[in-house]
Amino acid sequence: MEDSAKSRMSAALHTRSGLSDEAVHDISAAATVLLADVFALYLKTKNFHWHMSGPHFRDYHLLLDDQGDQILP
Repeated sequence: MEDSAKSRMSAALHTRSGLSDEAVHDISAAATVLLADVFALYLKTKNFHWHMSGPHFRDYHLLLDDQGDQILP
């Protein structure tokens, strides 16, 4: 890879947003936590989906399948 391509890949982005560096850090941290929670909910939903049993198996199986699709389309 050329030196100019390497330098462009590692260069900082300078997109103006009107937010301070601290605000950007706080928003990024909150978004990371939120994304992790959503993914954990998706995995738990799919886990229940595949391990469902009992007399209402089909209803719950379909319900959890739809919920998983709504969480992570």
